[in-house]
Amino acid sequence: MENVEQRIRQAVKDETILGAVLVAKDKSGKLDYHRAFGKRQVKPEEKPMELDTVLAIASMTKLMTTIAALQLVERGAVTLDEDVGRHLNVLARQEVVRGFQPDGTPIAEKRRNPITLRQLLTHSSGVGYDFVHPEINMYKKHHKLPMGKTINERFGAPLLYQPGEGWSYGGSMDWVGRLVEVLSGLSLEDYMKKYIWDPLGIKDATFWPATRPQEYRDRQSAMAIRDSKTGKAVQSRKPIDLGSGLTEAAGGQGAFITMDDYMKVMHSLLMDDERLLRKDTTEIMFKPQLSPSAKAALLESGWAVGVGNFPETNEYDWGLGGILIDGDKHPYRKRNALTWSGAPNLVWFIDRTAGVCGVFGCQLLPTKDEKVEALIQIFEEGVYNYSTNRIKL
Repeated sequence: MENVEQRIRQAVKDETILGAVLVAKDKSGKLDYHRAFGKRQVKPEEKPMELDTVLAIASMTKLMTTIAALQLVERGAVTLDEDVGRHLNVLARQEVVRGFQPDGTPIAEKRRNPITLRQLLTHSSGVGYDFVHPEINMYKKHHKLPMGKTINERFGAPLLYQPGEGWSYGGSMDWVGRLVEVLSGLSLEDYMKKYIWDPLGIKDATFWPATRPQEYRDRQSAMAIRDSKTGKAVQSRKPIDLGSGLTEAAGGQGAFITMDDYMKVMHSLLMDDERLLRKDTTEIMFKPQLSPSAKAALLESGWAVGVGNFPETNEYDWGLGGILIDGDKHPYRKRNALTWSGAPNLVWFIDRTAGVCGVFGCQLLPTKDEKVEALIQIFEEGVYNYSTNRIKL
């Protein structure tokens, strides 16, 4: 195996990426890997990527929001399989769009099934993303609806199918974030601070970096884009708002955090230390959750908006928090390993069977960049090889 650090440094030198942060741990404590490479900013002055650099993690937020919701399940505030519409009025009213007439008028179908927390956590609720599902944009265009700045407005479009009967990557976890707020009486930021971040000693997580001290904002990474002419990573000329103007905390996409702090969340789940969740609750996270029809839709859909290595083994399901490896054909991931990603080409993975977890932090768009995905695979394979053979990263 080629040395992981050598490949990452070469990628920085070649301007394949501006910078990256790699963190990995194992159950034994022998692997405790923390490295930063390259730059977090090149203009107006160069600043190095460091372990305390703050990254926009986009959909990696979903793991923390999942934990928040499961904590409320443990406290008896909600169950996984009850109708959550009584807590979320807009979600309760949504119909199902089955198509469009020639003039663009939506063809609606009444809801037969309630939406449950389990369905929201597994993207089987019928909620989609407008940038993934054109039906949502068609519906909003017909009704002259703006994109919206609140969760209710942004994700209040009708469902794509009857809840529980399909699968679609979308704004379900943003609704879960709202549910956490409604049930707890706290903002999502305050809830996570009290029940997730503070218990783990996490200091650098927020949904609102603009409200943090200048020292914090100075540690934020700039966003890079892939230059279409040169193929090199270049710093974006303007700041990129991944939330597209959302004014509410987005449980599916809105957090900022350092990779060292994010590792604290993953490592707690790997070690099953009960600092966040009871052992029986954590166990559920790493088990298949989809109904047969929803799993079939997952395997047939264009779900692979996730960054990373997903061989066509058809051995996938959804756990609580990420996509689940549901078989034994993957070259290194073990059955029931959990993984997911964030749009700027970040990836996390927790494999409790192999006893490893890791996160690859990058800030480059567009998502699913093939050059970055190759680096992610090298890192992930390196972590597994170290765990199996004690090969030096």
